[in-house]
Amino acid sequence: MSSSALQTRLRPLSSWLAKYVNAHRFLWLMSLLCFLIAWNRGIALLYGLLALMLSLIAISWLMPWWSLRRLSLSRQQLGQATAGQTLQLQYEFATPAPVFFLRICEQIPGNQQAPAESRCHFLARAAAGEAVTLSYPCEQRGVFLLPAPQLSCAWPFGFVERHVRVPVADSHIVVAPKTFRIRQLPLPASGNPVLAGADSFLPRSAHSDFAGVRDYRAGDSLKTVHWAASARQQQLVVREYHSYDTPCWLVVVDGQQGNALGDGADNTFEYAIQIAASMLRYAQRQQLKLTLVVGGRRPLKLTLDAGAQNIAEALLALAYVQDDGSQSYQQLVTQTLAEAQEPPLLMTIRRASQPLTLPDTRAHLDVVYNDDSFRQPLQQYAEGWRQTAEGVMRLDLHRLSKLHQVFSA
Repeated sequence: MSSSALQTRLRPLSSWLAKYVNAHRFLWLMSLLCFLIAWNRGIALLYGLLALMLSLIAISWLMPWWSLRRLSLSRQQLGQATAGQTLQLQYEFATPAPVFFLRICEQIPGNQQAPAESRCHFLARAAAGEAVTLSYPCEQRGVFLLPAPQLSCAWPFGFVERHVRVPVADSHIVVAPKTFRIRQLPLPASGNPVLAGADSFLPRSAHSDFAGVRDYRAGDSLKTVHWAASARQQQLVVREYHSYDTPCWLVVVDGQQGNALGDGADNTFEYAIQIAASMLRYAQRQQLKLTLVVGGRRPLKLTLDAGAQNIAEALLALAYVQDDGSQSYQQLVTQTLAEAQEPPLLMTIRRASQPLTLPDTRAHLDVVYNDDSFRQPLQQYAEGWRQTAEGVMRLDLHRLSKLHQVFSA
């Protein structure tokens, strides 16, 4: 019989042994076997071997309990976490004596299906006052209260592992939304004469109007410095313009309760937050002005000025938003447009079954998710940009759309 055939026949037996037989059970089995043989044959050496194995079992039970009996810890989040990347938690231990062979397991929301190896870390030694930083994958955006971590110890022999949950102070983690790179976006024709293609009929001065001055930021061109105003204020200030070539963007996200399609974090509201967060990065990279409005019980309104260098706080604010509001999407869009100081380039994100009527014709990017794709995701659905009216570009998406690919096309 060949070795491969023998391995095939023995595989069920080895699988059964791996499932039901471990080192601890093997020791008990050998102890019972030694006792029966020694009792039957009167062999003193086997009695000694029995005593040795019983000692190993007793130590394997007592030492993990003794090591963890007075162990406590504190933990806190380090840095900013982003969905789809890693979360860093810093631990500080309080224990009268060092603990060896310590295993820490965390329940990070959204990682229930992740392998145990990614949710747990092994520490060969943990001493009082030591700060240890561990990384965990995090897949879900939001603000979460972490449950108590599960600690386990199998010192010194690894035969018996004791599991405990150590009470710790409330630990909140904040996870910013996932983002993707937007390479380009269509600019639909609107009331803006430049976007409508009338650039050759405009005088040079029609591309921008002087809007005022602001403080100098790192990266601003010295050509825009207002030297007279800088001398009066004793600090550098630069001229700011209303630009017709680069209109301000307005992104509105529906936060009405019950409007999202999908389950858990896999729903249209979370996808809309991803698109909105990616638009913030796009506006920063392109030095555009962008206003983001997210409905909800506590509405969020963010304004990113042209030339902004840091959007970390804006992305962090998106970790707190929830779709728990009562205002309809139609009312939210209408109200936001009425409050706009100048005609923006509007982006909306909605379901196909969610009607939306704008108060007048304007430049509009309409991102629409197909309702049926969340019930039957394996069917084929339309995807991509198309013009539906003058000044209106529609992006059809479905449940399995890869946003980084669609917005990079």
